[in-house]
Amino acid sequence: MAAKRKAHRASEGSKQAILEAVLSRAVEAGYEGTTMADVARASGLPIGSVYWHFQNKEQLFVELLDYCFEVWKQANASVGGMRDLLRHTIGQSAAASASLAEPAAAFWSIGLVFAFERRLEDNLARQRYLAIRKEMFQFVTSQLRASYPEVPEDVAAELAHDMAVMGRALTDGFRVAAAAGDDTDFTRYAELAADALEYLVATRLKEYTHA
Repeated sequence: MAAKRKAHRASEGSKQAILEAVLSRAVEAGYEGTTMADVARASGLPIGSVYWHFQNKEQLFVELLDYCFEVWKQANASVGGMRDLLRHTIGQSAAASASLAEPAAAFWSIGLVFAFERRLEDNLARQRYLAIRKEMFQFVTSQLRASYPEVPEDVAAELAHDMAVMGRALTDGFRVAAAAGDDTDFTRYAELAADALEYLVATRLKEYTHA
């Protein structure tokens, strides 16, 4: 039994090593450009070992998405409010799409490709990306609702939902800008976006108190 547990831990460690090794290649080449042979070369393992861990490329990208999602959750676990959130999502995560310095953050640009590529509708990696996108939205909404403790629950829920929608749209747009190589000061625009959204929140709350 102990031998089986040890083998399982070794297997999981090997899978993790493959994911970390291939992540930069996946960001650079995208879904279409990444092959299982690339994975083997990046990880330094025989291709048979790669197929032992991952049945095919779809499964590999599902696992990459899950891995990057865990990194994302850890990075955003302590996010306080809208400004802090946008500093993370625009100033750091979206900006990372411009380089391979933070491949786990840059990897989300591939997710946008999955969203646009409707011909991949039945692709498991696309389905997993869309599911994670919903989980991210719920996570962000939950974080933001705590920012409005002095207003009724229905008002807080509406504000959090609207701000999450706007924040996600802004982040997606800046992620595209980074991937396209636009000359953008992401830190500055994260602050400007926060200024704009906080103004909208203040206006909505004023309308509520005078209703």
